Amino acid sequence: MKKEDRSFLEFLEDMINSIDKILKYIETVEGIEDFLSNDMVIDAVTRNYEIIGEAANKIPIEIKEKYPEVPWRQMYGLRNFAAHDYHKIDHRILWEIAEDHLVENRIMLEEILEKEINANK
Repeated sequence: MKKEDRSFLEFLEDMINSIDKILKYIETVEGIEDFLSNDMVIDAVTRNYEIIGEAANKIPIEIKEKYPEVPWRQMYGLRNFAAHDYHKIDHRILWEIAEDHLVENRIMLEEILEKEINANK
């Protein structure tokens, strides 16, 4: 599928859905030590970080510039690291990002999605 086959609104929805999945997966474990010992949850969380990063990369530059508070570059950077340097990933960082940033990122993305849908009506 080519980049232009989907709207940036759909990529924003993908990002939100993947954040929701990560948060749901994180809720299935009892803290970081349980997370670190659960390969299935780690794999599911990692895959959804990859989706977030890939979708972030597909957001047009005009939208990224309009909403610079979203860590677009870091999202894509994490995706690249997970995909290419997977053997070096510190799973504690994945946990910390989920705990410290995903809810806030989700709120920002939801607000952007709403604003852009309303602007395109």
